[in-house]
Amino acid sequence: MRLHLIDTLPERFLEIEHQDIKELFDSPTLVRIEGEKNPPLFVSIMLHGNEYSGLLIMQEILRRYRSGEGFALPRSLWLFIGNVNAAKEGLRTLDGELDFNRAWPGTPHTDSPTVRLVEEVMGHITAKGLFAALDLHNNTGKNPHYGCISVVNEPNKYLASYFNHIAMVFKTPKGVSTMAFDDICPAMTLECSTPGNRPAIERAVELIDDLMHLDHFPHKPLPSHDLQLVENRATLTVAEGVSFGFEDEEGEFDLTITAGFDRHNFSELMAGEVFARTAVPRPFTVRSSDGEDITDSVLSITDGAVSLRTTLIPAMITLDKRIIRQDCLCYLMEDYRG
Repeated sequence: MRLHLIDTLPERFLEIEHQDIKELFDSPTLVRIEGEKNPPLFVSIMLHGNEYSGLLIMQEILRRYRSGEGFALPRSLWLFIGNVNAAKEGLRTLDGELDFNRAWPGTPHTDSPTVRLVEEVMGHITAKGLFAALDLHNNTGKNPHYGCISVVNEPNKYLASYFNHIAMVFKTPKGVSTMAFDDICPAMTLECSTPGNRPAIERAVELIDDLMHLDHFPHKPLPSHDLQLVENRATLTVAEGVSFGFEDEEGEFDLTITAGFDRHNFSELMAGEVFARTAVPRPFTVRSSDGEDITDSVLSITDGAVSLRTTLIPAMITLDKRIIRQDCLCYLMEDYRG
């Protein structure tokens, strides 16, 4: 896997569809565009090939500052265009390939071409400092737009509040882009709802434009009513070897999940509320943020009915079976306690 490093963008970039991005960039590409102010802003897009709002967002930003054959940016920009091969296939990631958002510093997967590629990216972008780092993503299930931060400090809280009034604090999975910048600059993952969602795209565009002009992050503490923080407590995955489906789907499965389960995203799933039924004793695995198996303390199974033992807030629920297998069904959150 080879990193393509350029300092100009083809004009076609401003209009291209995500599935055609490989026609412009045959491999993952890092672009440096000089602006009036430094240090630069770093933005990564399409680390997951089927999450294309990041491309639409950066196309809108760059169209705003098009000047002649280049761009007159208020701040210098590093733009990383990630998994172009998966984008061509319309997939999150290719089979057998390390997820591009699990390959950043701190990843347990050290022997991988993707990890070596990311190390090269980090070497370029951190050489002279960064103003902030943003990683642009989508969800496959119904979610509001929200930010994810891995360090709770005032710059990150301000960054998150510029995007929405709610944000997630996370410590897993390891190797996520945002966590790579913990000791470098303010950093956030932007979860821009489902691909192409216009309100989320518009809010992200305004956030990035604000960062292009911002001289510094505010020094005074962010008022508590400006941002609700929730914390990722656990990850819910379908256990290995368990067949699964949804209530509105034909077929017999070891595990049947409630139809429309993604309506619970960012709302409380009450203790005792049945969200799945199972014919096997252990259909799910639940792991804490430090990797401990906490299935039995989180889930209750009575006569095949699966529910939570305590009320929690699901996020990033997906109904895409391929992604459930590759990643997880959802995260389980609670209010952040510091």
